[in-house]
Amino acid sequence: MRVAIAGGTSATLGSSIVSALLATDGRYTPVILSRETTISKKQSLAQNGVEVRYVDYHSQTSLVAALKGIDTVISVLLIPGPEWVTVQLNLLHAAEAAGCRRFAPSEFALTSSAQSMVDILDAKNKVWEVVQTSVNQHRIDAARFPCGMFMNYLGIGCPDSGRRKDALAGFQEGPFLIHFENPESPWVEVPLRSDQTFSRLTMTDIRDIGRFIVAALDITEPWAGRELGMVGDTLSFEDLISICQKYVERPIEIRPLTESALQTKLLTIPQSEFIARMECQLAIVCARDMSVVPPTLNELSSVQPTTVAEYMRHYWGPERYQG
Repeated sequence: MRVAIAGGTSATLGSSIVSALLATDGRYTPVILSRETTISKKQSLAQNGVEVRYVDYHSQTSLVAALKGIDTVISVLLIPGPEWVTVQLNLLHAAEAAGCRRFAPSEFALTSSAQSMVDILDAKNKVWEVVQTSVNQHRIDAARFPCGMFMNYLGIGCPDSGRRKDALAGFQEGPFLIHFENPESPWVEVPLRSDQTFSRLTMTDIRDIGRFIVAALDITEPWAGRELGMVGDTLSFEDLISICQKYVERPIEIRPLTESALQTKLLTIPQSEFIARMECQLAIVCARDMSVVPPTLNELSSVQPTTVAEYMRHYWGPERYQG
């Protein structure tokens, strides 16, 4: 069964899903859709048994041709700006025209209700509305895959440079809420709920996302437009800090954030600074305890994902010195 991964050359989600598909011993064959035409990259992937098909995401002819013989399309595309919605919908309609059975838009964030509170993520909901129409009209089967916050944020500042690359799993973003990048002064911003208690959040290791996608492909009944949430670990900031403190060699400073303070801050951030607005809005989501993803796919599969305690022990604890 051929599975197309749009954006499959990415070092994070693309790599995770392609690696997990290759580990199925031929049950699933990854086919990467790529806008890049670099021959060396294609040759490198081909040596690992991965076919790369060049696509123009603004050409229906190109997309339909590239999706010939594909059973399922998984998108992990990251395209800034309004073009993202257009490209996702072009991919969806090409999958329908090519006769693909299943489709998953680029999600891998929060639940739909939480994403509606974040300007840049609300675009995902707009795409999902169109996808659900296709499902309801029986043009294609589909699911969305929320996963919470990448656990790999915890790898930023990992003290063993030899293990840091593995800890990050291709992740190159800067810190958010959890600030361990300076080993001398680690600190965590903690969004507080309305009763002033610590909020909760779901975290998932990027590598486990590929394994969860394989588990979703193994589901024999239709995805039926469901939200198939995957969870590495769901815990309170209090528990998160307690676990991290065992491995971070300096006292972790706690900087509480009330929703009121966050809302005031949001008013000062210009619309053009979309990353800063996104981070502030995501902190508000946490303060409302909406950064928790239901473990739907966990319950439908046998995947045993990495927990925060396991992640910290492996990348920050004594084990990291044992090769």
